[in-house]
Amino acid sequence: MDSTWKPDDFVPPRRLGVGLTYIPGAPAVEACRGAVDFLELSPDILCHEHVSDGARRLVPQPARWEQALRDTEGLPVVVHGLGLSIGSAHGWNTAYLDLLDSFHALRSFPWHSEHLGFLTVEAPGGGELNVGTPLPLPFTEEALELLVPRGTALARRYGVPFLLENLTWYLPGLPSEGGRDEVGFLNDFVERSGCGLLLDLYNLHCNAVNHRFDAFEALGRLRLDRVVQVHIAGGDTHNGFLMDVHSHAVPEPVWELLEWLVPRAPHLAGISYELLEEARLAPEAVLQQVERARAIWHWHLALAKEERRHGAP
Repeated sequence: MDSTWKPDDFVPPRRLGVGLTYIPGAPAVEACRGAVDFLELSPDILCHEHVSDGARRLVPQPARWEQALRDTEGLPVVVHGLGLSIGSAHGWNTAYLDLLDSFHALRSFPWHSEHLGFLTVEAPGGGELNVGTPLPLPFTEEALELLVPRGTALARRYGVPFLLENLTWYLPGLPSEGGRDEVGFLNDFVERSGCGLLLDLYNLHCNAVNHRFDAFEALGRLRLDRVVQVHIAGGDTHNGFLMDVHSHAVPEPVWELLEWLVPRAPHLAGISYELLEEARLAPEAVLQQVERARAIWHWHLALAKEERRHGAP
């Protein structure tokens, strides 16, 4: 733990390139091995949850744990948490932090991330209830006062940037203050906490379609200098809503958002194609998505290098 870390000490990590969600035993991971620069791993999927006397533990499954270390050998790994529940008012999931401590002791990572939301609430009769999917926070000062010190503590704990990921939500009218929307909330969070952003462009696209706002206008107001990683994905439609299920190819509007973003995010270190274990895409289809992302990444890197060579500002 780096006790000297301060909120204004945000230092962007080195560029990695294009990555893919790690899924144990998935043919797509092997099919893409030569085409990816890093893997994104969620330690939660290597465990099962055990609750006893109100205490929650994430118990590693040794076979999965050892397989993950073997499968990711030779590639950088970034951590994307699922179960921290950073926005729970009664406290986050310390079992996840215990798990991440154990993983960090075995494998270093250049950054780690979590979702802007909460998974657990206090049950009416006492104890804790897991709602099963991340729920959004209100865009209020009270929510910021909860999140900012937690984000700062997470950056300090591992000595690498902590990133917060934008979430999808399906009910309109989330509480807010001072005209603050999600973009304003994220900007305030990174400014006060010293953290970065994992910008999920598919989540942004879902919200823009479902709630009828301009995704490019929203991106134009975001602190792009704090965007460290980008998620691209494709989902499905249910009852007229675009859903954040990460089970299909990336839709064209998301590719357009990525093309716009890459040259404007000066500290972007990685683009990753996000895939659920339940997805049924053929490995060849996943590889096509990765290769298209690589083409965008390398085109803009080459263009930036050429501009610098000719002294463009």
